[in-house]
Amino acid sequence: MFIYSYTAINSHNDLIKDTLIAKNKKQALLIIIENNLIPLKIKLKAIFNLNKLNLNYRIHFFHQLSILTSSGINLLQCLSILKSNCQLPLWNYIISCSINNLKKGESFAKNLKQHPTIFDSTTLSLIIIAEKTGQYENSFTIITTMLEHNIETTQIIKKALRYPITLIIFSIILLSIMLLYVIPQFENIYSTFQHELPFLTQIMITISNRIRDEFYLFFILISLFILCIIKFRTEFKKHLHQLSTIIPYFGQLIQFHNLSIYFLTLSSTLKAGLPLPECLNCAIGTITNNHYHKDSQFIHSTVIKGESLSSAMNQTLFFPSLAIQLISIAEETDKLQYFTQYLFKYYSKQYADITKQRLKNLEPILLVLISSLIGVIMLAMYLPIFNLGNVITGV
Repeated sequence: MFIYSYTAINSHNDLIKDTLIAKNKKQALLIIIENNLIPLKIKLKAIFNLNKLNLNYRIHFFHQLSILTSSGINLLQCLSILKSNCQLPLWNYIISCSINNLKKGESFAKNLKQHPTIFDSTTLSLIIIAEKTGQYENSFTIITTMLEHNIETTQIIKKALRYPITLIIFSIILLSIMLLYVIPQFENIYSTFQHELPFLTQIMITISNRIRDEFYLFFILISLFILCIIKFRTEFKKHLHQLSTIIPYFGQLIQFHNLSIYFLTLSSTLKAGLPLPECLNCAIGTITNNHYHKDSQFIHSTVIKGESLSSAMNQTLFFPSLAIQLISIAEETDKLQYFTQYLFKYYSKQYADITKQRLKNLEPILLVLISSLIGVIMLAMYLPIFNLGNVITGV
């Protein structure tokens, strides 16, 4: 993506200087024309990609807004302070647009809505509530907490997966070297002496030759498989998500992860003052699993019809009995925000602990499987060496 600065004339013949985000100069031109402007000059200002740095800046952005608004500074001044200290072109552009729109009397949420890959529906809902109630500090603090939780969860998964992935990659490289380079050398040695190779070595050489000779077939099959996934990604994703919920080893992890996000969103939006139906609608957008996403939509529509939240949850497979019982108590005691906060913390901890434990249990299984494969290949390599003396002497 590119950031373009442009000069244009509006319908009142006023000279307008502004910036915009577009994929190319042609798209930038179309955007200017769609805004009823006559473009005079378009210039490339900066190139950016939505990398980790840009996404992680969201936490800093909302954290700083929370601190600044708590001191009594208005939102426009807060954004001006952030702009003067921002070094990222994308965020500089977003903040600049927000400042300009606020000066025109437009809402802060309306400007952020133009960047759905950065600001999700929950974030926008919290900002809308802040603009209605004037409680910016509270909403910005809640958004910061939600973003920090997402980052922490991602880091837990990455840290837990680092060793198994490294082990698998190293093993694939080692197996490839053995199959494609080392074992064929023994075939050349034995072919010189016209001596038959051991049976296990013959099998390994056959596998090696098939991989080398028919590599293009593997490449075509893999390419077709990837193309099919891309073309039918919606259906593929749907079936994959449904399958993932019933896998004994990882199904519970996926459920707890989605539960923690769901209750975090509910707790945060309830704390901000949103009505329950709107809180449930925000929670729908945070659920990544299609199977659980449908359950979330069902709960939202059922509550709108007048049923209780616990009753709606009881009609789905998404929520464990513990969650349903606590939500039922919360509805009776009018402490829904407190109990959703408790459930968020509970399922977050469960998810983190189970993830670490199960990936830790997976490591010895991977080691045994990989060691067995390497052991078989090593045996196939050393069997000819044990017979090498007999081959050379012709015995």
